[in-house]
Amino acid sequence: MKPCDVLVVGGGHAGAEAALAAVRCGAATTLVTMRIASIGALSCNPSIGGVAKGTLVKEIDALGGVIAEAADASAVQARMLNRSRGPAVWGPRVQCDLRSYAGYVRNALRESGVTLVEGEVVSFGWAGDRVERAILADGREIACRSAVIATGTFLGGMLYRGRERWSGGRTGDPAADALSKHLSERGFHVERFKTGTPPRLVAESIDFSAMEVQQEEGNDWRLSSRTTVETSRKRAVCFTTRAGRSVIEAARSGLAGSPLYSGAITGRGPRFCPSFEDKVVRFPERTQHPVFLEPVGLDCRIVYAGGMSTSLSRRRQIEMIRSLPGCSGAVVASWGYAVEYGYLPGGQIEENLRLKAADNLFVAGQACGTSGYEEAAGLGLVAGANAAAGARGSGSRFVPTSEGSYLGVMLEDIAGADLTEPYRLYSSRAMNRLNLRQDNACRRMLPVSVRSGLERDGDEARLRSIEEGAGEISRALRTVRRNGVLLADLCRRTGFDVAGLAASEPSLSGQDPDLVFSVALDERYAGFVSRAERRARELDRLSEISLEGVTDYLGMEGLSRETREALQKARPSSLGEASRIPGMRPSDMECLLVGVLRRVPRGTSR
Repeated sequence: MKPCDVLVVGGGHAGAEAALAAVRCGAATTLVTMRIASIGALSCNPSIGGVAKGTLVKEIDALGGVIAEAADASAVQARMLNRSRGPAVWGPRVQCDLRSYAGYVRNALRESGVTLVEGEVVSFGWAGDRVERAILADGREIACRSAVIATGTFLGGMLYRGRERWSGGRTGDPAADALSKHLSERGFHVERFKTGTPPRLVAESIDFSAMEVQQEEGNDWRLSSRTTVETSRKRAVCFTTRAGRSVIEAARSGLAGSPLYSGAITGRGPRFCPSFEDKVVRFPERTQHPVFLEPVGLDCRIVYAGGMSTSLSRRRQIEMIRSLPGCSGAVVASWGYAVEYGYLPGGQIEENLRLKAADNLFVAGQACGTSGYEEAAGLGLVAGANAAAGARGSGSRFVPTSEGSYLGVMLEDIAGADLTEPYRLYSSRAMNRLNLRQDNACRRMLPVSVRSGLERDGDEARLRSIEEGAGEISRALRTVRRNGVLLADLCRRTGFDVAGLAASEPSLSGQDPDLVFSVALDERYAGFVSRAERRARELDRLSEISLEGVTDYLGMEGLSRETREALQKARPSSLGEASRIPGMRPSDMECLLVGVLRRVPRGTSR
């Protein structure tokens, strides 16, 4: 087959963004997937974004990625989460038509010039520590200069439902067992994680009048800075309900047959997105849990039961579903199941996502321990850009910083760390989160895109326009007064309408209202950002403080239970080592510092 510069294994969110990024960087790229028709599939909840995740999606968009545009083009509902809180933690989220979303991604790949090959990569051909070719199950070979593993949940994937178990990456698709075995034989360490998905229901069998309508909160924005805001789009209605005592008891009665509790599944699942039966066990004091009934498309009869991810048997699943308000006659279109899959732990991975034991092999998405479409897409973009650089022999590394992006935060968290659970991005993971907002993602990342060669046509002109506009707005805020008070000072006052500033201030007439809002937020948060930067420098200075004298973290005040347990298990030797434990937040580090200074015995090195 035709040789390529970059070969991408897998057509999920990581694989698609990796291939597109490699092409934008000038590399001839081939993407190999088991089924071309499944490229861009939304295998679980057909939604994109959320708190922190939505900001990450906007960063990917500014770097030329496709995920935000695909979500906008297929949107059936848009919500801006956290509107009741400050704009720094607003989270854009879009519910998508899964068929339209996947079709958009496939078209983007074809139009970009990526060569799509249907087949299963079973191994690589090596020359020392370099990958020279990919070998497919049918004997075909594809020569390449670098490669990206973006296999999602397919690497040695195993599916579970009650006492049922079968090999697969997701229902209906085979697992990449041969590639998993090849990587292990090559000396790579492959461990196991677990995720899952809920049952899907037939919409006509549900009485939605017994549920609460989930109101849309996003008709005035889009995920992509390249998408124009339209006022008339088709919409779907989403609903919320509660799983009460009868649902909880149905789950409890099935625990004996659950693969989670029988020992069949050894991989750990995401802590903050557990299976329903896991919620029941971990939170016995709760008498109800939220459930979200969301359509998977505009012209589709199927409804996704968010919050009901489960590995329980079909019998227990139907008992649970029919105990939900409005679901007494519900018909199951497809059953929930758990997926256990292989991933390559972070200790083997550089920050540019190259595997340390290979000169030109990169990894992205769930194959390196993440959880979620957004995280996969971001890592795919980074892996593709670096694979292209490696193929060209440029020696450059594309590694966004944690100070400037959520993408950089995630790279730091993934590389070199031994994850204890599938990685999920949260705003609390960022030291500089007041500056890492969804409203300024384009302003932050478009310059990075242009410098790194990831930009699309017209992006340089767009960047100049944004920078000129932001400069004019900033000057107006710092020179124009209202009732004797500088606009910049007004922006910092509680209750001042920053969102309406563009419409209410004549000096800003003609400026983009979204850009005015974003620059005004820079002024609002400037003092907080400066203080956060000082705290970060202070913590960095204190990173060598010894923790050798700390023997009990479980009773340390101010830390979450999960953080205390992680510290107790890891037993870090210093404050700096503690900061690198996955899930450690800036606030955790400050509490830890206070706790250590109080509790370290006299004579212990500080």
